[in-house]
Amino acid sequence: MSDAELLDAYRGTTWTVEMTAGTLDVRLDTLADPQLRPAGIVTAYNPASIARTPDENRAADQELLRHVRSLGVQFRRVAGAGGGSGAGVDAWEEPGFLLLGDVRPLLVELGLVFGQNAVVWIDSTGAVSLVNTRAGFAGMRPGQKIDL
Repeated sequence: MSDAELLDAYRGTTWTVEMTAGTLDVRLDTLADPQLRPAGIVTAYNPASIARTPDENRAADQELLRHVRSLGVQFRRVAGAGGGSGAGVDAWEEPGFLLLGDVRPLLVELGLVFGQNAVVWIDSTGAVSLVNTRAGFAGMRPGQKIDL
């Protein structure tokens, strides 16, 4: 799949964050809820958008959970879902984690460690963006915001 197709898939993704009193959705085209500002989302599933087996993905998710816990930051479970409705890709779902606070450098590092194309960043104003974490993805360097 091309970078352009992957970026379209990101545009069509909804990340649902598990909160104490219910769930909150995060999308690239809307402002995030004030409870999620600033924060970031990372997953360990399907590094570089290459499909892995369910067992490989679950093992990577557990390893990511160990990393997140070791950081000592507040976090929440996230379910990302997209595709299947005009995005040019099959429907998919994958879990991840939302790290609360001004954690962008940590988030980028986790994306690098787990081979992800990008992570989702929510800044203090609620703007939601993608940040590159794989050299060359979308013609960017790790840590650069991807303009959509």
